[in-house]
Amino acid sequence: MKNTAIFILLLLGALLFFPLANLLGLSDQNEPIAVLPGHSEKFTMVSKILQNKCVDCHSPGMMRATLYSDLPVVREYLKQDIELARARLVLSEQFFSGEKPATPLMLARLQGVIKHDEMPPEEYRLMHWTGSLTEKEKAIILAWIDEQRANLAWSKDTVAELKAEPVQPLPLTTELNPELVALGKKLFHDPLLSANDKLSCASCHDLTKGGTDQSKVSTGINAQQGPINSPTVYNAMYNIAQFWDGRAKDLQEQAAGPVSNPKEMGAQWDKVIEKLKQVPDYQQAFATLYPAQGLTKNTVTATIAVFEQALLTGNSRFDQYLRGNTTLLTSEEKHGYALFKDNCSSCHLGPVLGGLSYEKMGEEYFKSRSDPLTEADNGRYNVTKQEKDRHYFKVPTLRNIEITHPYFHDGTVDSLAEAVQKMGKVQANKNFTTEEIADLVAFLKTLTGEYQGKSLLQLKMEDFNS
Repeated sequence: MKNTAIFILLLLGALLFFPLANLLGLSDQNEPIAVLPGHSEKFTMVSKILQNKCVDCHSPGMMRATLYSDLPVVREYLKQDIELARARLVLSEQFFSGEKPATPLMLARLQGVIKHDEMPPEEYRLMHWTGSLTEKEKAIILAWIDEQRANLAWSKDTVAELKAEPVQPLPLTTELNPELVALGKKLFHDPLLSANDKLSCASCHDLTKGGTDQSKVSTGINAQQGPINSPTVYNAMYNIAQFWDGRAKDLQEQAAGPVSNPKEMGAQWDKVIEKLKQVPDYQQAFATLYPAQGLTKNTVTATIAVFEQALLTGNSRFDQYLRGNTTLLTSEEKHGYALFKDNCSSCHLGPVLGGLSYEKMGEEYFKSRSDPLTEADNGRYNVTKQEKDRHYFKVPTLRNIEITHPYFHDGTVDSLAEAVQKMGKVQANKNFTTEEIADLVAFLKTLTGEYQGKSLLQLKMEDFNS
């Protein structure tokens, strides 16, 4: 009895000073990966912290094993936990050494979980309680994130005191070939690209309607209804891929799709090219701009893509704020931005406040919807055919959001306030108050920009006829 009591006391004493995981064979640190020369002292400290605290779930090939890791129940639980963790954030050896820089998305996700004290999760802390970040470590990482954002090329026009913000201003000018832009604009609005000579790219991406058609789903050739809401073409060059499910790798590939889609423009590319060749202006323009290729499917789609790269809507009120006019926003708009940063900026970040990742539409969203599920609701799964991608969609840009209604991939919500309320609940598990929703909407309306010096709220079709 005496020996048992002594053993229990010794065990409790050990547990008081050492994590259970260490007693079961988990080393407190990995063999450190050295930081390459030329990096800041902040990054060196951050690399060491993350190597010591985050590798088990976020670094493929670097997990520290424990004696209990191969137990059947534990093994399956760890597998699921690690899959979820690496879907959100991967910290590679190349990142730890500084060979590969952190992306803006990585910075946003790190900042989000640190500020909300979400990492590591509670169940991990029960076994590895030295795995939690200290307040000092959190401050070091957050300071490094600020440093990284300040050095982004996107932040070059941001006033010094706002360079660490998760959002950056859009450029006011581009360096694109003006002749290609003009030719692309003509093609974008030309119904010759459709089978019945009645539909153009602008039919679904009306530049006077925020680059959308402001319809739940788009209407294609022969009045056929499409399966999904038309995303805006404005600022689309910042997207990691095109379409809600990311099936087109870039703007040129996207431009090719709708033309030959039987439910959209319903044409055949060889016939479209023959029609365009009957237009002398096109023949001359393509001979001049593409002397080696002339007028082909490749040059037509490339030219449309150049025009779409020029569809930037800079100089919004929020852009002006970021550039230094810090008294421009109202107190409600500033409070809305503060709420946005705390709850939304892990996904809606960068110059267009989105477009940089795929995120899962919460199951509660589909449960609350009256319409039955469709193939379009599968999202990214339709491209990859991997179950883990079901209901994942490319995060939409929030630029010009007040005029790109109805909202979401299914176009089921007309009100911006309702969209904010739903996303708060479904994605952030937050029940925003009526006042908070109003302030968030006020902030979102500061993102409405200009095209060629005119507010998108004032654009008319005649602005595109020249």
